[in-house]
Amino acid sequence: MIEDNKRIAPRNRVLKSAKIVHLSNWSLVDCTIRDMSETGAKLVVGDQVAVPNEFRFLVSSENTIRNAQVVWRRGDMIGITFTSEKTRAPVRKQ
Repeated sequence: MIEDNKRIAPRNRVLKSAKIVHLSNWSLVDCTIRDMSETGAKLVVGDQVAVPNEFRFLVSSENTIRNAQVVWRRGDMIGITFTSEKTRAPVRKQ
């Protein structure tokens, strides 16, 4: 793939669930991480229309959140680049 040539950091295959959090924090989109590096990730999402170009990326299993931006979209997959460092995710209200 073309984007492989543009990567700064090598990606590792993973299979984790994550959430795309709109910057307004009003809505979440479930996704699956297929591969990830320190600089970005490839995600599988069910609804492309629900994914904004910029969002917060929450990985519950790691308890981390960071800002991200969509770089490419194909079918049910998107490529993202991280635009901030990882931070500890805030405690969610039940």
